[in-house]
Amino acid sequence: MENSAHPIRLPIGTIDGVVFDVVAWGPAQADVDVSVACMFEHEVSGAEMAGGLLALDQALGGRLTQLRREGAFRAQPMETLLVTQPPAGITARAVLVIGLGDPGLLDGDMLRRATRVAIREAIRHGAVSMAFAPSVLDAGHTGNAALDMQNVMLDGMLGALRAEHQLAAAGLAAPPMLRQCTFDVGAPRLQAAAASFADAFAQLTEAGRS
Repeated sequence: MENSAHPIRLPIGTIDGVVFDVVAWGPAQADVDVSVACMFEHEVSGAEMAGGLLALDQALGGRLTQLRREGAFRAQPMETLLVTQPPAGITARAVLVIGLGDPGLLDGDMLRRATRVAIREAIRHGAVSMAFAPSVLDAGHTGNAALDMQNVMLDGMLGALRAEHQLAAAGLAAPPMLRQCTFDVGAPRLQAAAASFADAFAQLTEAGRS
């Protein structure tokens, strides 16, 4: 049975020493070195923030939305905010927030870029484990089937991970310490998301070997 201390992990695949999986938790509850969430410049059509992103903002004392409202963190495309001293209500040792810009302009390439930033920043931080939440539903961005989210997010992460290992192999950087990468999903979507991620992972890794 799943509990908060030992949530169900559904496998996606393993490559370059990194285990990819799916867990039904949010950015504030992810038990990892770096928990990553994404944020738009504003919610869709005046929608209220919800889900894991709202829980993260609440755990931060409302400071995430305050920083955005005051313009200190505008959540513009690929703008980042790194919380290195999270409060007690956050399980992760650090939290990274990545801007997605205008929700009306969201496309697959934006998500791909966000995942590349996520894994690179986690590696720079020396993380052994990380979690990633696209957070688009939490901002009211629904109807995302056309974005092919599982495929583009994995494509971005695998490409960035490969580049980091190539950099290390060339003697230009230390080998990445990253060993686990988890995608955050809502509990009702856990099984379906895991299956979609696993299919995308198999296709992408097979394409990389061909």
